[in-house]
Amino acid sequence: MFKKIALVAAMAASASFATYSFFPVPEANKGEVEIGAQYGWTKHSSNMEIIAGAEYSVIQNLALSLTGLGYQLWDDPDDCGESGHPSCPDNDGFKAMTIGARYQFMPILIAALDVNLPLTSKDVTGDYDPFGLYGAIQFTQEFVPNLWFGSEAGLSYKFEDEKTTEGLGLTLQAELDYTIASIGLTPWIGGEMIMRISDVEEETFDVNGVKGTIKYGSGDKAFLVWLGAGYAINQMFTVKANFIMKFADEKESLGGDWKGVNAKLAIKF
Repeated sequence: MFKKIALVAAMAASASFATYSFFPVPEANKGEVEIGAQYGWTKHSSNMEIIAGAEYSVIQNLALSLTGLGYQLWDDPDDCGESGHPSCPDNDGFKAMTIGARYQFMPILIAALDVNLPLTSKDVTGDYDPFGLYGAIQFTQEFVPNLWFGSEAGLSYKFEDEKTTEGLGLTLQAELDYTIASIGLTPWIGGEMIMRISDVEEETFDVNGVKGTIKYGSGDKAFLVWLGAGYAINQMFTVKANFIMKFADEKESLGGDWKGVNAKLAIKF
């Protein structure tokens, strides 16, 4: 019934999750590129992917971004290929990008919009790969020197694809970063809640060929928590690492529990 809507790895991306950053838009003509790798696992499977993203301020207070770009190396059951079990699936392939924009209209408030392009390899998602939109308002504030709080409240909508419509989703997330300037180290902690506001609607046919619609998922939730740190090698290069935990009922439409680690190199320009 469920056409791989709940891509477990996709629901637990890096600390950017929905938008590229929760924090102030960089100065005009400044930007950053990130590239790294992420490994995740559940009770019965594991996945590995190359991840990349970038953000660039085209004018003061307006930044454009690319997120979600990467290459899935595998997403396999732990016992695949073993005696008596099916062969491991051939599901490596490119993951399509999300194009985003953030506009800082007040010192503490940012409007964000992401457009998810349905260009992911069929080996990764199957036939289901919907076009999606995500809009959010971000609140960011430096409470004391070097202690930054960033947060986001957003709504997502995925359009019909393969006779399935996911409808509206709510995302609430926040992160707290503290920079120890003397050694260039910035630890952080963050969390996210995802909830379906409307039902998933899936067109079906019974044994007699009569068309119907199955509705499910409204109110389903997933929670994510992440711990991480970044170390500034110099003004241009920073290495980052995260440990991510996702909690969700595997019987619901947002997949089950998942854990992951990632490491990235950020290059400012």
